[in-house]
Amino acid sequence: MDVSCFVETTYNLFESFDKPEHATDIDHCEECRDHNDEVNGVNRRDLSPDQIGTVCWGISSFLTPQAMGYYIPRLIELAVTGQDDKHGAPYMCLFINQIGLNSESEQFSLLSNEQRLAVCNSLGILKDNYIQVLIKHCWEDEIDNAITQWNT
Repeated sequence: MDVSCFVETTYNLFESFDKPEHATDIDHCEECRDHNDEVNGVNRRDLSPDQIGTVCWGISSFLTPQAMGYYIPRLIELAVTGQDDKHGAPYMCLFINQIGLNSESEQFSLLSNEQRLAVCNSLGILKDNYIQVLIKHCWEDEIDNAITQWNT
């Protein structure tokens, strides 16, 4: 399956998740409110790298389980199509860091086995298609660790 077909299949797989009113727990802290404001209720296909952040400060580690289910197809799309984050670094590094290495996080508690497999497959695509980029940015060990986590 080519990447564009994989992306569309992934959006379809996650269509059961409705757009949440709030992407983060806005009552938790100011940082959660800031991240929620960053997303500002945008539709998943319109979520931009600027809204997602960087490997050091990104929204994906703050999303509620419902918001993760809603937005993860876009996060997968940005990663497997080799997009950059808002500072021009490969978004796939943020994806591996905040999604790939946290498979047991509460954020993923609403994902079905089939949806979890899609995340695992996205990590495999990253390794297969972008290993040289990952090596350049020192993420080659992390991609293997992420694949192992999501494979279980």
